[in-house]
Amino acid sequence: MVEYLGRVMIGAPEGDIRDKFRRSGYTLTSQRRAVLDALEEAGGHPSTEDVYLIVKRKNPRVALGTVYQALAVLEEIGIITSKHWAETPTRYDLNLRPHLDIRCTGCGAVSEVPGVALGDLGAEIQHNTPYEVHNTTLVVEGLCPTCQRG
Repeated sequence: MVEYLGRVMIGAPEGDIRDKFRRSGYTLTSQRRAVLDALEEAGGHPSTEDVYLIVKRKNPRVALGTVYQALAVLEEIGIITSKHWAETPTRYDLNLRPHLDIRCTGCGAVSEVPGVALGDLGAEIQHNTPYEVHNTTLVVEGLCPTCQRG
């Protein structure tokens, strides 16, 4: 794990984050920092609504559109990734390293599966197909412990 603004974040060090903003032409505004903090606080794979509610607790005047825009910029410059499934809202992830996610088909919760190495799956796929691989995402589906009890 690495440090981000004094706290733990999976992904890139604070200097790399600031560098990505500089190179992209964007600035690390207080709203974007608040969204990054909310992503970190939420842990896991929060939805836009989850992030918005965390930011709104600290700044009641924030607009949902501001959160959407901040998430779009953070994804565009490569600080976060988004995960899309038809049955659930888009989820966001600070972990940019190759990893395996598991999604509950009951409640839609998404978690990372620890201890499963994916290696350089994107490079392997690109080597074995004519595709130019931009993103490699794998998801396992099942029922979380809460839904199993329900």
